[in-house]
Amino acid sequence: MLRSVALLSVIFLAGCSSNVVKNTTTKPVSAAPATNYAQNNSRIVPVNSVVSSNNPCVDRFNFLRLAGNEKYQKYSNDYTRIGDGYNFLNTNKNIMNSDARRVYTNTLEMKMDTLCSEVNYAGFQVIQQKISALSNI
Repeated sequence: MLRSVALLSVIFLAGCSSNVVKNTTTKPVSAAPATNYAQNNSRIVPVNSVVSSNNPCVDRFNFLRLAGNEKYQKYSNDYTRIGDGYNFLNTNKNIMNSDARRVYTNTLEMKMDTLCSEVNYAGFQVIQQKISALSNI
């Protein structure tokens, strides 16, 4: 029995360390087309683009602002009010009751999540409007 377990282990390990070489050569992706467009100032691909902040909610706010969406100002004011709530929490967290602190923190997080979802949806509406404008072409 012990001999068969050892034999099976060797066969299993041999199968895992196969000398079969897979074709891993791929063509390198060239940046030439993007560079050519940028150098030629093509209207198809803009030379300047907005860098991501690595925070999806902030990026969506920036998108609405740059798109000139009318809802941006309201959402921006709401974001500031939620930020003021976090400032209040951080200032008073050491003297607040732990239950009150937890409830207030959860409320702020829910408000922020809801706001980010509304901003995301407004961004989809902007794109839908842009697509509709292209339908006449």
